[in-house]
Parts: sequence; C-alpha cells; structure tokens
Amino acid sequence: MIGDRSAANLLVLVAGLVIWSSAFVSLYALLSVGCAFGWEARSIGPISVQRAVLLAVWMGHLAVLALLVAWVWRRARRAKGDEEMAGFFARTALGAAGVSVAVTLVNYAPIIGLSACL
Repeated sequence: MIGDRSAANLLVLVAGLVIWSSAFVSLYALLSVGCAFGWEARSIGPISVQRAVLLAVWMGHLAVLALLVAWVWRRARRAKGDEEMAGFFARTALGAAGVSVAVTLVNYAPIIGLSACL
C-alpha cells in the first residue's frame, strides 16, 4: 500500500514549498512589470496600483496555503496508528506546510510598507 501512494505522499510533502515558489516568481515578476509600467505612481484609493497587485497576489497565495494546511491537518488526524509510514508522511507534510506559511509571511511582509520601485 505504501508503494502505491509514495508519489502522492511526496507531492503533498512539497506542495507548500511549490506554492511558496509560485509566490516568489509571481511577486518578483509583477514587481518588475509594475515598476516598468509606472504602477507605483497610480493609485487605487489610499494605495498604489503596484502595492494593491502585490498584496492581492500575496494574499491569494496565503489563502491557498491556508487551504493546504487545513487539508493536511485533517489528513494527519485521520492517519491510522497501524499505518506508520502514512502517519509519518502526514505529520511531515503538515510541518512542511506550516513552514511554507511562515516563510511566505516573513519573506513577503515588506510588501506592506517598503517602496516597491527605486
């Protein structure tokens, strides 16, 4: 049974870090595009278009990570005691998803206050 699910277990294990890397690539690309097209000079209410776009993408990735953590949490709670490897992968995936949330929060928090373009 473990061999049947080994690929799925590995995908769940790295899912959070894949989402984090998607946030990295998306935010970096949008920062460059926004600076090139002057989004920092345009406003939507009290914030610039640049900051609004970056915040929206960041929050979207955090929402996806929250869904992943909730799903992996349920998966870890359902892991049966007699399936040692399934429980191990579920707990490890939960830890990796938690680390992904923390890294996504810390890495991209400067979006909130720092200027986007020099």
